[in-house]
Amino acid sequence: LQYFSFPCRYFRWWIKKTRIEKKSAFIDLLCAVPLQQIYGCPLGGIGGGTITRGWRGEFCRWQLNPGLYRYETVIANQFTVCLRCKGQTIYQQVLSLERSSSLQGWNWGYCGHYAFYHALYPRAWLVYELPGQKVVLTCRQVSPVIPHDYKDSSLPVGVFIWEVENSRDEDVEVSIMFSLQNGTGAKEDRRGGHWNEPFTFQKDGERVAGVLLHHCPAVNPFTLAISAREKAGTAVTHVTAFNPTGLGREVWQDLLRDGRLDSPTGKSRPTEKGEVTAAAVCASCRVPAHGHKTLELALAWDMPSVHFGSKEKLHLRRYTRFFGSKGDAAPALSHYALTHYEEWERKIDAWQNPILENSQLPSWYKSALFNELYFMTDGGTIWMEVPPDCCAEDLQGPAGAGLSHLLPVLRECGRFAYLEGQEYRMYNTYDVIFYASFALVMLWPKLQLSLQYDI
Repeated sequence: LQYFSFPCRYFRWWIKKTRIEKKSAFIDLLCAVPLQQIYGCPLGGIGGGTITRGWRGEFCRWQLNPGLYRYETVIANQFTVCLRCKGQTIYQQVLSLERSSSLQGWNWGYCGHYAFYHALYPRAWLVYELPGQKVVLTCRQVSPVIPHDYKDSSLPVGVFIWEVENSRDEDVEVSIMFSLQNGTGAKEDRRGGHWNEPFTFQKDGERVAGVLLHHCPAVNPFTLAISAREKAGTAVTHVTAFNPTGLGREVWQDLLRDGRLDSPTGKSRPTEKGEVTAAAVCASCRVPAHGHKTLELALAWDMPSVHFGSKEKLHLRRYTRFFGSKGDAAPALSHYALTHYEEWERKIDAWQNPILENSQLPSWYKSALFNELYFMTDGGTIWMEVPPDCCAEDLQGPAGAGLSHLLPVLRECGRFAYLEGQEYRMYNTYDVIFYASFALVMLWPKLQLSLQYDI
């Protein structure tokens, strides 16, 4: 009987949790996620959620609500290249191996033989050798995961730096279009009330432009932002809204016509029930013969406050200390990311190069040491602000009265938690806390201190 006792108790608990309470089981043995070898380096800093871009370039996993993962490739989320010479479009291609049943007006099916992926967390590189064009694109993906940095490392952003190498004997005009669906590919995308709007943000002589995609569910609403950096020689255009489930010909022909998008003004209308919307931003520049240019695009998301499943208490994320908690931070986040990623990369190089250049260390060790750090952001991680006016009882309940001496540490560093595993959704399980946690002590010791004090 003992061999049947646990399965029976678990099955009763699973029925109660998933069918009666309509919640996700924190250990779901009956509906396990099958392994797919498609995932790459996740985007985003610590504690603000992540969006994973797979090694084939697709946006395929979403972890915006703490600890909840959505494994969904959203087909509209793509980069597209347009090449023009002497006023004529000579090449236009979605940089994806997919052959989609939607957006059939787009040119799908890029040949994977001409693309290469590399990753060393928190950066990744996708190289496209455009067949027959004598043009090479290198997309460098950067997230702000920086040791001993307790501001920038909390930001929910990722930057895509497109290096364009032109080996032709003539100038070529290159456009990179970044398209994104409003949502994460879930049923929520079709419930209506979502809308998009263009934006520009200028500060300290630097200007970015893009589109905000406002996603408005009943719980944990958020805004996605796609944007590009405007600078001398770079034009930024946009499409505020299009239907990602249709043929997509209006967007494709708009780009094909002149390597630009029409850039309509004003907000889109809110979606109706059953309707989905998407937006696109395009950055364009002229690359001289045998020359090189750079286009910079960014993805940011602003979900400043979160409820956990019980909805008992509202928590503010760490980055709201620096960018506010009103839900309007996406333009400022986009601008900050596009104007600071070079500094982030210098710090990442200073951190990683001494190990990478050490010939006495084996390659597998170097890879594991950095690439396994993805769990710092993608492990359901939540980094919460502690309100300056709170007391110990607010944090720890009635038993917290004797812990007031810990409040200064928690106010400075916030509260920090992550999962034991992506399929074992229990926070801060102390026996295996990211293997108890050498990574935190060495790289973000104040987070380890905060976590220890909290426990």
